[in-house]
Amino acid sequence: MDHEICWWFTGFEKGLATLQEEERSSLLHSCAENCLQMGMMDFYRGVYERANGEIDGFFQFLGQMGGLETQIVHPGEEYWLVFHQCTCAMHTQGYINSSLLCECSRQSVLCILGEFWPGRSFDVTPESTILEGAQSCRFHISARKEAEDGSEI
Repeated sequence: MDHEICWWFTGFEKGLATLQEEERSSLLHSCAENCLQMGMMDFYRGVYERANGEIDGFFQFLGQMGGLETQIVHPGEEYWLVFHQCTCAMHTQGYINSSLLCECSRQSVLCILGEFWPGRSFDVTPESTILEGAQSCRFHISARKEAEDGSEI
């Protein structure tokens, strides 16, 4: 581990803590998009294609992957997505240990869902995260269809 980079990330972590929630979400949304383009979006695209673009099938197939667990609470509307380990390189390599980083994971899920189902809006809420001390990262997902005028149905 590069100690100069660790020193920089200490300042980055402190800076994240000073941002308002909306500002932090915006910054980490950009990070999430960039991270997904490094290969994970291809993984999720494969799951999407395997499910023939059907959202319940997507969560069903995703739950069959190692390290993940899913639950379809209400078909087409409500899901749980559980990660059994943190795979963020900034954490696993020892640079950031703040749960503020978990917003990046939330934003990743929003990016994935928004990419594949642009006619829907999603709420992704972390129930617990590994960086908060939990055994897993549990995200509650609500999906809503949108009318052509952008209002919710």
